[in-house]
Amino acid sequence: MTLRAIRIAASLGHDGPERCELGPDLAAALSEAKARAPAALVICDDDAGRLDDCRALIIDRGRKHPAKPLAQLLLGQNRIPFIRGGHTSPGQMLRSVRALIDRALADRDGNVYLVGAERRAFEELWDRAADPRPPRASTAGGDLPRAAVTPEPAAAARGGTLFSLLAELQVPESVRERFIGDSPEAELVLQLILRAAKQEDPVLILGDTGTGKEVVARLIHDQSSRRLQSFTAVNCGAIPKELLESELFGYEKGAHSTATTRRAGLWQRADGGTLFLDEIADLSLDHQVKIFRALEHGEIRPVGADREIKVDARVIAATNRDVFGMMQAGDFREDLYYRLRAFMIRTPALRDHADDIPVLATHFWRSITRDAAAELPQDILGELSRYRWPGNARELRMVLSGLFGLFGSEALSANHLRAVFEFEGQAGSSVNRPASAGELDLHRVECLRQLRRADEVLRAAQVGLRPLGADPAALAPHLSALERRVSELEVLCLHPLLFGSEATFGKVRRVTARLGSLVGSVRSTGAVGWAAPEDLEADFASTLTTIFREVDRLLGAAAG
Repeated sequence: MTLRAIRIAASLGHDGPERCELGPDLAAALSEAKARAPAALVICDDDAGRLDDCRALIIDRGRKHPAKPLAQLLLGQNRIPFIRGGHTSPGQMLRSVRALIDRALADRDGNVYLVGAERRAFEELWDRAADPRPPRASTAGGDLPRAAVTPEPAAAARGGTLFSLLAELQVPESVRERFIGDSPEAELVLQLILRAAKQEDPVLILGDTGTGKEVVARLIHDQSSRRLQSFTAVNCGAIPKELLESELFGYEKGAHSTATTRRAGLWQRADGGTLFLDEIADLSLDHQVKIFRALEHGEIRPVGADREIKVDARVIAATNRDVFGMMQAGDFREDLYYRLRAFMIRTPALRDHADDIPVLATHFWRSITRDAAAELPQDILGELSRYRWPGNARELRMVLSGLFGLFGSEALSANHLRAVFEFEGQAGSSVNRPASAGELDLHRVECLRQLRRADEVLRAAQVGLRPLGADPAALAPHLSALERRVSELEVLCLHPLLFGSEATFGKVRRVTARLGSLVGSVRSTGAVGWAAPEDLEADFASTLTTIFREVDRLLGAAAG
């Protein structure tokens, strides 16, 4: 008799999980599975008794503690560890197990991990899982081999690794109901929301249009100590340039021809609460100066006033533009960028977490139809999952609204959805186009993305060192930001092959280690007599130059 199991491994990428059957010789099957480690095998709790025949191979880790991640309980074992995970949601189970695999890869722990799941969650995941299939041939080529431990860099480079390093916070159901998704990418955003809510630093939310940036901003406010005060949203791109200063900072009576009375601005109205500056990249450089000063000093000056007013507003900014690129081009002020970047959240494009499309579509469909039990047919969900969604969740809702408006909610099929795409002028785009011969291969794209991210974080750390002095009180907020930069760099360094060359990785790793050592030293000494090593700036410059040359080499190799 065989034992049903669901295999989850890095080698499966987003094609996993896959079904497998262990046995009839269970001990031999587990030994064979260990040869393809690291991997996790999810079994039904009801079938756990079958493992008694393999006691010599297995160590029973009992039931998972709800506050401890799987990695903490399963890694570092000589035998195959088994734990009853207590997972009741297949999405939650996938997140936990994928985080375990990412951590196993980082620690080079080549074991097999047995995870028990409750019957309902196991059966739901079994239905989702693919049948076993031969492994696909690698498409990576040229001088950038894929690492044996990271065959799917796209999956590894997104939220999974960072999520595995974070201590998991319990996400309230009220938050999950507003930011929908079971994928590691969605879970990472939820975890960052909870962390941002506990702090007072500015937050910069980056993401494509329609990815839920304002939803994230409102959730940060609602989970923070300011939740009883106002949330004031400002679309910086929708206010005429000549009126923006008056709208934001207010004005005194007689400040201009129509100022017959004094008026408080939006910034002052947000006193004690949260000010959300949407589309902040649309601000002119002149207005960026005033925003920076208000952030830096916690003061605003209304138009026509002769002195500043203290205002305690927590600022969250968002944009769908490449604000880092704008800064490098001189279109966005460096000081404002790094002030806003104290805490950053990236809302992922829907195409980067396609696993969430069915659950998100179902959520929208029930809202549109006003039927809490409404379901979309599987062929429609499949068609939705294959579309690239340039407009992300906003476009998904629009398409579903069109589907309901044209055809109602009964007897629907994929043909009805295709008719909506055609009606909306999107026909032919619902299937992903194959990459042309001139496009970069996937691995080079991930390398370029990794190098750009490393360049951005290093520059943020470099700027963060400048204002530090020997005063511990002045140092504290900057030190916390530097610690976050070190954490970002450490996560990037978990994927050395995505730096393109060993030399580039070595330089980034060296700067990361030196910066981490410096921050730790300041923490332990209380900043007494603090001074940055003179050659650290030279290390920064050398590393940034190396990254630039590596990017140039990758682009040249792709063009050739």
